[in-house]
Amino acid sequence: MSRGGRVSSGDGRHAALMALFLLAFVALAARLVWIQVVEASAYAEKATAQRMRDIELSPRRGTIYDREGEPLAVSVEAKTVFASPRQINDISAAIETLAAALGGEPEEYERLLAKADSFVYIERKVDLARAQELERLLKERDIQGIGFVDDFRRMYPSGELAGQVLGFVGVDNKGLEGIERYYDDVLAGTPGVIIGERDPQGRPIPGGIQKTIEPAHGNDVVLTIDKDIQYQAQVQIADAVEKWGAQSGSVVVMDPRNGEILAMATAPGFDPNLFGEARRGTTRNRPLTDPYEPGSTLKCLTAAAAIEKGLFTPESVLELPPTIRVGGRTIHEAHGRGAVKWTLTKIVTESSNVGTVKIGLKLGEKGLYESFSRFGLTEVPGTDFPGTARGWLPPTEQWSAASIGNIPFGQGVSVTPMQLARAISGIANGGIMPTPHFLLDIPQRPDSRLTWPTKRAISPKTARTVTRMLEAVVTEGTGKAAAVPGYRVAGKTGTAQKARTDGKGYKGGGYVGSFIGYLPAEDPQLLICVTLDRPTNAIYGGVVAGPTFSRIASFSMSHLKIPPSSKESTTASGVGRVSEATNAR
Repeated sequence: MSRGGRVSSGDGRHAALMALFLLAFVALAARLVWIQVVEASAYAEKATAQRMRDIELSPRRGTIYDREGEPLAVSVEAKTVFASPRQINDISAAIETLAAALGGEPEEYERLLAKADSFVYIERKVDLARAQELERLLKERDIQGIGFVDDFRRMYPSGELAGQVLGFVGVDNKGLEGIERYYDDVLAGTPGVIIGERDPQGRPIPGGIQKTIEPAHGNDVVLTIDKDIQYQAQVQIADAVEKWGAQSGSVVVMDPRNGEILAMATAPGFDPNLFGEARRGTTRNRPLTDPYEPGSTLKCLTAAAAIEKGLFTPESVLELPPTIRVGGRTIHEAHGRGAVKWTLTKIVTESSNVGTVKIGLKLGEKGLYESFSRFGLTEVPGTDFPGTARGWLPPTEQWSAASIGNIPFGQGVSVTPMQLARAISGIANGGIMPTPHFLLDIPQRPDSRLTWPTKRAISPKTARTVTRMLEAVVTEGTGKAAAVPGYRVAGKTGTAQKARTDGKGYKGGGYVGSFIGYLPAEDPQLLICVTLDRPTNAIYGGVVAGPTFSRIASFSMSHLKIPPSSKESTTASGVGRVSEATNAR
């Protein structure tokens, strides 16, 4: 102690240092309490996460079958190759071996292995032959740190068959398009996992947690598709596209009684096994996704509406001038003629634009709109398929003065082929429209009830009357090329101008030629819609689409063993001969 009883400066520095150490100790103790007590669980989770390595186990995706049990999409055994870079004892040899067995450039594997320390996927869903070759080389060269996990790879055994219907899956086994996407929750299953504790070098910790949760495999799906009819539809529409120089074409084959889709084809097609190489637009299922202006195929709906409302009968006679002017627009026939008096049947049979406009004027805007709405032209057809579209029937407040002059014969309104098929099934099926669908059964879910709603469009009497008129289209009128020997066929041709993409009207926009019909007309069991987009070697639906309908229908009736129409029913089907022949439209 210094003189006068004061504390020396040395003692003061010693006390300050002691206080500083005390504060540091308190802070350190508080921090330890915070870490070991307050945040203990969080740090424990982080530590566990650093030790644990999860490897996903893929479930086997359910098989997709056609209605006869033929596989359309299957999952075959494969391997997923992974690596633990820290465990690889010879990186150069490992890179060389991966390239030799799996293909690709060594630089790709070098970059891949450099991205991670403890775990990295090398390649998913490797076929067994390549995986076995890689495994053999790894053992032969004593290369460690590369492993395999059981996996599955999606395959489509018939290649392009029903490609746009089936769709495809991604590397993660998730459905990306088509039925694969729509029923993904049914087909996919639930992944499993391998959980294991490993050290910082990625090696298993002796006595550590090692657990495997097995995957739950997906359910199978049975479709309404008939593989043989599907094949025939694809062959015939591809031939028609080539023959008539069309940009594309499509076919829908459906049972009008219950909505089961037996075939749906689009040309050009694609192979879902090679979906990454598909040309742009070829993966679209056009009958469900691409609306178009249907043209004359809609005339039978206009006639049905007029008969349903009691405005005309098939024998009603209308005076038809060569042309008719509506809303400042002059409407012509496909082929010029003089003034005539034609029955309603003759108007439908010869596909008269002027006659159909007169029927539309009699119905009026409200009556025509309401009738087309009952035929489902304002709604999506309800098909179990992703991206299913509907066309466009504008509400009457959006109609121009000329709309009543073109909507009755299918211009200024659009539908998808599926919408049109559903509407015409309302005539074939006694006035009731079924819901078109692909799903027939889910075998592993026997308790699931598959129900599809129906909707009445017209009365049974009107349906029978219009069917007889549509038979005359094939026997006497524009649809002669669609006839099927031995069977009564009811149908309608269509030749519609396409609107220009620049919004400058129709001239130069091309055409869609189509035919839609059903048979046997006395007991319809098959409905077929054929469309050809922008044919160049001919344009009329009766010419370009009618023969394709006939060939597909002839094969299908034989394949399904549907007996021919009896002579009695054929004789009784007439609605009066149409004496004046015209070119097919």
